[in-house]
Formats: sequence, structure tokens, C-alpha cells
Amino acid sequence: RFRLYSPADAGRLYTRGKLAKVHPNGRINYEGEETTAYGADVGSDAAARASRRQEEAERKLEEAERAAEEGEEGAQERLERAEEELERAMEAVLDAEMDGDEEDGDGVPAKGGLFDE
Repeated sequence: RFRLYSPADAGRLYTRGKLAKVHPNGRINYEGEETTAYGADVGSDAAARASRRQEEAERKLEEAERAAEEGEEGAQERLERAEEELERAMEAVLDAEMDGDEEDGDGVPAKGGLFDE
């Protein structure tokens, strides 16, 4: 027999760990094992979104550069905005890649480095 329960009933079920979150679709996250509603790693999902944002910013920058080369009115301001947007997108990518990595101030991870076991 197979039974489905409402996500609202998650707190009343016999679960295998301490509940951290119940997504609207019913996916249960346990403490230390958080995912997105569709089961992806939260960090990987953030990195993918940041990467898409960077690709879009690069496309806008290319368009703005072409407009500036062709001498379109307002192209210089558009170019400056595109450069700023790309800078923010690149920062978001770095932030997503570094999420969870702790540094001790010298750019080297404090623990969990390449050769740590």
C-alpha cells in the first residue's frame, strides 16, 4: 500500500531526521541536507543562476559595444551600465563558487583544502 500525505502533515510523520524545511511540493529537507524544492544542491543552484546572469550580462555588453562603435545615441551610458552589470554578475559567480569555503584571510581555505583529509 502506498499513501500520500500533505506537506502540511510533515511534522506529524515519522521522519528519519530533524526537519529543516518542507517545500510546497512536499519535498522534505532535513537539517544539514538542504536542497531546492526539486532536489538540487542549494549551492549548485545558486552557481547555475549566477552563471546564467553572467552570460546575459556578457551578451548585453557585446550589444552595447556594437552600439557605441556605430555611434548610436546614448550608447556610452548603455555601455557603462552593461559593464557595471557584468561586474556584479561576475561577483555573484565568485560568491556562489566560494559559498561555504572559509578563508583565514590569505586566500587559502582555513580547512577543507585540497590536501586535507
